[in-house]
Amino acid sequence: MNHIEAINELMSKWHETRFWAEELLCTKFNLNNAFEILEPEFRGKIKIPDTPWFYRTHGVGVDISKPNNTGGIDFDFNKEFPDSWDLREFMIKQLNDGAIPKRIYRPLLQNKEAWENAVNSYFNTKNA
Repeated sequence: MNHIEAINELMSKWHETRFWAEELLCTKFNLNNAFEILEPEFRGKIKIPDTPWFYRTHGVGVDISKPNNTGGIDFDFNKEFPDSWDLREFMIKQLNDGAIPKRIYRPLLQNKEAWENAVNSYFNTKNA
């Protein structure tokens, strides 16, 4: 798998994980829409009942993870796609959780130029 294919797979996982996260919030907090987690009564860093997960609200987004930045996702409700920084942070969470192969993603984590080139190529291909 080349770097661009790895980014494509990571982006697919990002979208799947975001869908999962929104469903988790709606189910565990009886929300009609995951965006409701930004209401004042839900703000802060809170354990999600009956799960190993925590969420932390910020601005127009939410960060869901297990302790030590493991697994989960951090996203903003007003963005359909992550930017390069958010996608990289997602990759770190997934690497920490063992959810993606280190042999494929560690080189992207360790080489900023390779990361930026792959992400830019991915978005250029999608916007073409």
